[in-house]
Amino acid sequence: MPNTNSYGGSFTIPKQLHVDELSFTADLLTIYASTTDLAAECPLCGQLSLRIHGCYMRTLADLPWCGTPVRLRVRVRKFFCDEPSCERKIFAERLEEVTRPFARATDRQRDALEWIALALGGEAGARLARELGLLVSPDTLLNRIRGAFCADGVKNVVRVLGVDDFGLGRDGVPGTIMVDLERHRIVDLLEEHSVESLAKWLSQHPNVEVVSRDRSHICREGIAAGAPQATQIADRWHLLRNLAEKLDEFLGQKRPILEAAARPPTQPETEGDEDSLPEGSEENLYEDPGAPGPLTPDRPRPGYAHRQQVSRKHYELVVERWQEIRRLHKAGTDVTGIARKLGTSRPTVYRYKDLAEPPEFGQHRRRGSVLDPWVPYILKRWEEGCRNGKKLFREIRERGYSYSESNVGRLVAELRRADGLTTPDSSGRRRTASDTAAWAPGTRHIVSLFLRRPEKLTEEQAAYLDRLRVSDEAVGVAYELSQRFVEMIRNLEGERLEEWLTHAESCEAPALRRFATSLNTDLGAVRAGLTESWNNGPVEGFIHKLKLVKRQGYGRANIDLLKARVMAA
Repeated sequence: MPNTNSYGGSFTIPKQLHVDELSFTADLLTIYASTTDLAAECPLCGQLSLRIHGCYMRTLADLPWCGTPVRLRVRVRKFFCDEPSCERKIFAERLEEVTRPFARATDRQRDALEWIALALGGEAGARLARELGLLVSPDTLLNRIRGAFCADGVKNVVRVLGVDDFGLGRDGVPGTIMVDLERHRIVDLLEEHSVESLAKWLSQHPNVEVVSRDRSHICREGIAAGAPQATQIADRWHLLRNLAEKLDEFLGQKRPILEAAARPPTQPETEGDEDSLPEGSEENLYEDPGAPGPLTPDRPRPGYAHRQQVSRKHYELVVERWQEIRRLHKAGTDVTGIARKLGTSRPTVYRYKDLAEPPEFGQHRRRGSVLDPWVPYILKRWEEGCRNGKKLFREIRERGYSYSESNVGRLVAELRRADGLTTPDSSGRRRTASDTAAWAPGTRHIVSLFLRRPEKLTEEQAAYLDRLRVSDEAVGVAYELSQRFVEMIRNLEGERLEEWLTHAESCEAPALRRFATSLNTDLGAVRAGLTESWNNGPVEGFIHKLKLVKRQGYGRANIDLLKARVMAA
C-alpha cells in the first residue's frame, strides 16, 4: 500500500510538481505527483484555460536514488481551449520543467544518459548505467547519441580551418577531419578523403579564410577548388618531416663515410674480444684463480671484464663513502647528521663508522652452469678435432645431458673465438658504444643530430658531426642547409625561404635538390607555413582523440556515431 510522505514538499523534483505519495518495493521507488498550476496554456494558440476536462496518469523514468530505480507517476490534467479560432478543443497541460511531450523519461534522466553515451559509447556506457541504477541497453545509448547530435546541429562559422586525413575503416580507407583552429573544436568529419569531397565542403563554408594542411596533393587541390580565396598554410611539422626523409635518403648513400667518422683518428683499431683491456689490466680483472681462461668450466664469459670494471668503480664509491663517514664520525657528528649530509641511510652509517679498514671488494664470480659436468668431455673431443656443435650435443645427450642445445652452441662459439676460427662480429656478441671502431650509427640517428640545436649536442655528438662534415663536403653543406631551414621553422622567418631555395638547388646533395624542387611547387603555402603561427598541431591532437573514441566503440563507430561523439566531447 502506498505510504504517504509528509515531506513531499521538500523532495528534489521540479517546482511544477507536488509529491503526493511514495511507494517502495524491493527494487523500485515510485513517486506519485501532481501539478500545482491552476491554469494551463494551450500549446497551439497560447490561450490560458481554467476549465478542466479530465485527467490521466503519465509514467516517467527518473534518475535513480541510491542505486534504486525511480519511477514518476504524474497526474496530468486535460483542459478545454475556449479560443474559438483554435483548432484544438482539448489539450493536456505541458510538463515543461519535467519532460517533453510523449516522452517516457524525465529530461534530467535523458541528459544523464546522453552524457554517459557521449563519454563511453554503447557497451561501456550501458555497464556504467546499470551500476548507477539506470536500466538501459547499448542500442538505446547509441540512439541517444544520434538524437543529441541531430537536435543540436552544427552551424559554426569557421575562419581558420585545419584539415588532415585519418584512418576511418579497418581496410585503411581514409576520412577527413576538419578542426576550427580558433576555437579548438572539431567542425566536421568526412567519410572520404578526396579532392571532390573537400572542395564540396569548403564551397558550403565561404567564410573560411585560412586553411592549415599537410603537403598532400589532395588537400592542396581540394582547397584550391573549394576555397580559392583562402590562404593555404603548409604545416611546419610536415615540412620538417619531409626534410628528415630527404636527409635519411642522402645519408644512406654515405655509409662508408658515416662509419669512418665514427672512429676517432686518435684511437687505434683494436682486434679481439670486446673486453680486451690495456696491457697489465688483466691481472686486476682476472686475478680470480677460479677463472683462468676460456677452456675451463670456470672461464670468464663475454662481458666478464666489463662487469668487473663496473664493480671496481662501484667499490671506489663505497670506499669514498666509508672515508667520509669515518671523518665526520671522528669530528663528532651524530649518526643522523651524517646520514642527512651524505644522503645515505642510518644503517649504512652504523655499519661503516666503526670499520677500521674499508669494506672488502667482492669480485664477480660466475654461477655454475648445467653444462659444467660435460665440459671436460667437450674439450677432449674439441682437441681431437670435432668442431660440430650438433654432434657434440648428441654425444653428451647419450651420456646423460638433458638440457638445451643452446648451451652447447654458446660453448662451441666461445671455443671457436678462442681458436681464432671466427671473427669477433660473427660471434653474435653485442656491440657497445665504446667500441667506436665497430660502431656504425644509423642514418635516422644522424638525421636527428642534423636537426638538433647545436647547443644541445653533447661533446661526443658535436665531435662526430665535425669529423663527418670535414670528411665530405656534400655532407657539410647538407648540415648547414638543414640548420638554416630548422632556424626558419623555429623563428618563423619565411622571408629567407627564397635565399635558402637558391642555395639548396645548387648544392651537391641530390636529395636536397629534389626537396627544394618540391617546395617550389607549393611555394605559397610553404612560405605561409614559415611565416604564420597557425599549424596542424591541434588537428593531430584531435586525431589521437578520435582514435581513442573509435576503440571505445567496440566496432560500433561508423561515421555518424563517431562524428557525434567527437564533436560533443
